[in-house]
Parts: sequence; C-alpha cells; structure tokens
Amino acid sequence: MNKKLADLLKSKVLANSAWLIILQVFNTIVPLLTLPYITRILGTSNYGVFSLALNWITYFQVIVEYGFGFTGARKVSIHGDDGLQELYSRIITARILLLCGTFLTMNILSAALHVSRAQYISMNILFLIILGVAFQLTWLFQGKQDMKLIAIINAVSRLFSVLMVFALVHSENHLYLYCICYAITFLLSAALGILLARKKYGLKVKLCRIPDAISEIKDGWYLFISQAMSKIFSGIGTTVLGAVATSSAVGIYSAIYKVPYIMVLFFSPISQALYPHISVRFSKSFENGRKTVTAAATLVTPAFALAGLAIILLRKQLILIAFGKDYLEYSAIIIPLVLWMLFSVINNFMGIQFLVASGNQKLYSHAFTIGSLITVGLNILLGVIFGIYGVSVAAPIGEASLTILLYFGVKKAKQGGN
Repeated sequence: MNKKLADLLKSKVLANSAWLIILQVFNTIVPLLTLPYITRILGTSNYGVFSLALNWITYFQVIVEYGFGFTGARKVSIHGDDGLQELYSRIITARILLLCGTFLTMNILSAALHVSRAQYISMNILFLIILGVAFQLTWLFQGKQDMKLIAIINAVSRLFSVLMVFALVHSENHLYLYCICYAITFLLSAALGILLARKKYGLKVKLCRIPDAISEIKDGWYLFISQAMSKIFSGIGTTVLGAVATSSAVGIYSAIYKVPYIMVLFFSPISQALYPHISVRFSKSFENGRKTVTAAATLVTPAFALAGLAIILLRKQLILIAFGKDYLEYSAIIIPLVLWMLFSVINNFMGIQFLVASGNQKLYSHAFTIGSLITVGLNILLGVIFGIYGVSVAAPIGEASLTILLYFGVKKAKQGGN
C-alpha cells in the first residue's frame, strides 16, 4: 500500500470521517424521510416558494459564514490552543457584524425586487438559519479534529427538526410552519455547540474590538469570494428558474436536484476530515501535502464515480419513490446533475484540499471567480431558452470549466512550492 495512503488511514482522518459520515446519514437519510412527505403535502407550487426562499437565504448564509470554516479550522489545527479564545471572539464578532448587514440587505433587495408576500415571509422566517450559522462552531471542532462532537450536535438538532415536521406540518397551508421547523435545526445546533465549547475548551462568548473583527474578515476575504462563487455554482439554476419559470418548475428542479446532491452530502464529511489533516501536512512540507492529497483523491474519487453511475441507472425508481409520479417526467435531468457532482468532488481535491490547504487561497479564489462568471452566463443563456433542461446542462459545463481553471492553479502552485 502507498505509504502516504497508509499514513492517512492511520491518522485521525479515518475516525473523523466515520463520525462525519454518521452525521451525514442524519443530514441525508433523516430529511429524506420528510422530503416525500413535504413535496406531497405542500405541493409543487408551495414547495417551489420554499425552495426559492431557501436558495436566496443560502446566498446570504455564505456571507455570514465568510469562509471562517476554512480559515478558522486551519488556524486551530496549526496553532492549537494558542490564542484560541481571541480567535473565538474575533470570528463570532465578525459574524455578528456580517449578520446585521445581511439582514438589512435582504429586506432592501426583497422590496426592490417586489417579491411575493409568501416569498418575503418565508425568507424572513428562514433567516433564523443565518442567525444559527453565525454562532455555529463547526470550524472549531473541525480544527480540533474532534468530529465526534459535530456529529452528535447536528444529529440531535436534525432529528428534533424532523420530528417537528411530522408533528406540526399537515397541509399545504403550513408553508410558514415548515420554514420554522427547517430553521430550528441551525439554532439548536449553535446553542449546543456553544455549551460544549465552554465545557470542553473553556471558551466564552465574548465580543472583541471592531477593528480586530474587521481584520479577521480581511484575512478570510479570498476564501469568502470562493465560497460565494461556490454558492453561485450550486444555486444559480434555481435562481434563474425563479425568474423565468413557474413556482412548480422551481419545486420540481429543486426536488430532483436533491437526489444526486446526496453524493456531495456524503463527500462533505470526508472533505471536512481531510482538510485539517492535509493543512498540517502542507505546513511541514509542500511535497508532504501534495502526496497526501494525491493518495486521498485516488482512494475517494472512483467510489463516487460508481455511486453516480448507480444514481443514473436507478433515477426513475428513485424519483418515483421519493417524490411521486408528478416529478417523473423530468427524471432525465439527473444525468447532467450527476456529472456536475462528480466534477465538484474532483474540484474539491484540487481547490480546497490542495490550493487552500497549502495557503494558495488567492489562486483558488481567482479560479472560482472566473468559473462562476462562466456558470452564471451559461445558466442565464440556457435557462432562458430551454428552462429546466437548460439549467441542468449548464451545471456540469460550468463545473468542468472550473476543473480546467483549478488544474492551471494547481500547476502554478506546484511551481512555486518546488
């Protein structure tokens, strides 16, 4: 067995990945129990209103997260407990500042775009998600490579939310109630995380000086740009459909999209577990980090390619079981969406695990910015002309363009690292 691969399997990465996969079972399988129920109870139109509102909220969520999930985790993994309370205060204060600005911006945009009453109310309820995100501490536990805590916190929160859905949401008139049930997960997760951080690491929620918070924001700028571009990659299809198609079309696309998206949800814990480990490897030597990324990608990528093939082959059965016959007509859009997800796995290894972990955030940000502009252009062009099929095809083409851009970024980083 390759030595780097053997070292990888012996490290905390394997245990952390296992815990995060357990977490994603809760994040994926448990919500899937509610998805067939919700798509039928709310109907395609109301589910479309919810999906579009959630899509807008996730754009603002990226602003509040601001890439601290990577910069914070990297600092904790490299520096340990040195200055941990200060870092904790700086990130929380920075997120509160971003939270206030985001809430104001969202309401100004809602008024300017004349969104429907249902859309406006749904967005403001779902803003509770962003409030929870501001105080979530995934970056801390990830940097500590203590994924067990993340798994427990999120599993408890997710299960509580799902139970609320079945207990309270019973008709298509319960759209706003469903929004509350959906958002409660993030608030509960944040509260539990803060309590555990205080008990285990002695960390207290304290605000720092505004200039210190702004300094932390400046430090995460390039990663914020790449995170924002990443959200554009994943959400632009829904946004374009919301402008050119009916709420039902948005609901159908958003529902079917979730089937191949399972691949990304299961890849996410692997990525989260690898990142702090690979960051430490790169801090020791560039070559050490490079070999570790290569070993991990060689192990993981073929498994997800096989999973993608299975989803394509079983697409009609999966859609029929999950959503019902009303969605079956559009089962073909799963094929390009699976290709999109596969490219996103490859891009994670080249972007997050290689460029960001090695300190080349600027190269990563530049690639993502250009790739996002290409993706936005393709979605607008193809979405306007071909509707739901157009945005589905635009997704893998845009992601493939990012793959090419990241390849040249990695090549440049290797030249600088040698």
